[in-house]
Formats: sequence, C-alpha cells, structure tokens
Amino acid sequence: MKPTVTHDWSYRGLQALILDNGLVRVVVLPELGGKIWELHDLVNARQHLWQHPRLPASRVPFGSTFDDVFHGGWDDLFPNDVPENLAGELYPDHGELWALAWDWTASGSADEVWIDLTVSTPISACTMVKRLTLRAGERALRITQTLSNESSRDLPYKWTQHLALSVDEPARIDLPALSVYVEDFGNPRAGEPGQTYTWPILVDADGTEHDMRRTLPQSSERAEFQYATALSDGWCALTHPDGTGIALSFDPDVFPSCWMFASYGGWRDLQVAILEPCTGYPVSVNDGVAAGTHRVLASGQQIETTMTAVLFDGLTEVTGVSRDGLVSGVSR
Repeated sequence: MKPTVTHDWSYRGLQALILDNGLVRVVVLPELGGKIWELHDLVNARQHLWQHPRLPASRVPFGSTFDDVFHGGWDDLFPNDVPENLAGELYPDHGELWALAWDWTASGSADEVWIDLTVSTPISACTMVKRLTLRAGERALRITQTLSNESSRDLPYKWTQHLALSVDEPARIDLPALSVYVEDFGNPRAGEPGQTYTWPILVDADGTEHDMRRTLPQSSERAEFQYATALSDGWCALTHPDGTGIALSFDPDVFPSCWMFASYGGWRDLQVAILEPCTGYPVSVNDGVAAGTHRVLASGQQIETTMTAVLFDGLTEVTGVSRDGLVSGVSR
C-alpha cells in the first residue's frame, strides 16, 4: 500500500494527523504537545500506546500538574520533571513541551510520508523540531528531532521520551541496562529507595530474587519507578505474551539513561508501563547537574538525534535493536 498522510480528521475536538502505510497507523495530536496518540500495528490489530481509561484527551492549560491531566500516549518532556528553578526561572511540572500546541506541516512521496512538528518554548526560549516518517512496507516509525537553545543563557535540562505502553496482560520489558536505581515512589515489588542493582534481577533483603523484566497483573496493586543509570546500547522494548511488541532504538550518546515507571494497579488504579529514554537522572535537574548526571544546554547549542520505533511479532524476548530498527530476539 502506498503510504498516506491525512490532516482533515479530529479527535474529541483536537486536530488529528494520521500516517498510514497499511501496516502501521500513527495518530498525532499537535494541539496536545505534539503527542503521538496512537501507534497501531494493523497486522496484529494491537494499539501499543496506552490511553487513560477515565481521562479523555483534551487541551490542557500551560502549567497544569502533569499527573492530573496525563492522557497517555507518547510525549516529549523538557527541560525538567518536577517543578524546579533552572537558570533563574521556575519551570512547570514536567516542563514546557507537553501542554503547548505545536505547529505542523505534512507532505510525502510515493515511498514515504511525513509530518513536521515545531514548537518554541515560552520560558526557556528553546525550539523543538520533530519529523515523523512512515515508509512503504515498513512497520517502523522513524523520528528525527532537533532541539535548539535560542536564548542568551545556558540551560540545565533533562529531555525525556515518555512512552506510555499498554500492559493489559503480563508482558516483558527488555533493555540493555547495566545498573538500575530504585526511586522513592509507590510500593514497588522489591527493593528500597536509593538501592542500585544489576539489571534484571533485584535481590530483596531476605534473598528473594525478582525478575524486573516481568510486568505484574493489576491485582498486584504495585507501583514502581526506577531508572537505568548505565546502558550498554540505546534501545528498549516491551513484548506481550502473544509475541507482539514495540521496540525503540535511540542514540545512547543523547539518551544515556532509560527511566521505567510502572503502575500495576498501585497508582490511581491504573495499569500502564512507561519507558523513558532520558538525557540523564535523577528526577531533579539541579541535583543531576551537581552530580554530573544531567547536562547543560549552552546558549546557541543544538542537539540533533534520530530514533526508530518498531512494531514486531513472533518473539518471546528482545535481545537487541539496531539504530535502523532491526529487532533481534528469541523466537516463540
């Protein structure tokens, strides 16, 4: 099928842009932070991005509390997580990008279609440009992004890809983490806040081993937040029991950490796993800059990066994802 891009649709009153090549359908909501709202595997009839079951998508005021209007989908978060003073300015919860309306254009050729999204931030005076490309015959969304600091001041920052993924049935999370830090949040299945362990096995104080790759049922009423403090490569993946899944390949020089937030019924009765390739850690940007684990975007500096989100099937686990989106793993 020849890929198509359409822009004459709306979703609950929001402009909806749709990329479709017969294998994958991508829905983007530019008025809601340029959010990727749907990443649908048409071959296996699975929509991979989680959507809040009780909170329909809608416009949100700038400066809102993120968790209270967290609709789901895939967001860019920049330049902070918790509200924080950076370079003399107080930034709202989870930063500037997710609540802004982004400008867009759409185009294509016989072999591929794309959407260009652009936004300028009101506080930090930065610009984000994002191109989403879907090619004929591929089950992959290719993403190219450019982040520019156009202000006269250097900016301490974190930039996160925030992928909320459905885990309606027990699933498996794979990533090439070396060490993982347990954050102080919720009621995790194992470990203590501040504990660091070697992925994927977390050993409790009583010696019990927990395989942290395994998601939990909603009935477990667990919620946990952790992040990889070191990666051997740049990718992460979630695989469902039927062998279908989603993998994301990214540049580990740009995103050297990967955050993992999960609610298995333990946070607001929600069932969701969020994979978050990130430019650093911990939650506080200022603390991370002081520790050398968060970065500073210099005045005039520009960061360019590419990612590939791949939909796959026929696997029980993922062992690698190439920068071009080739997924390797263990077959069913």
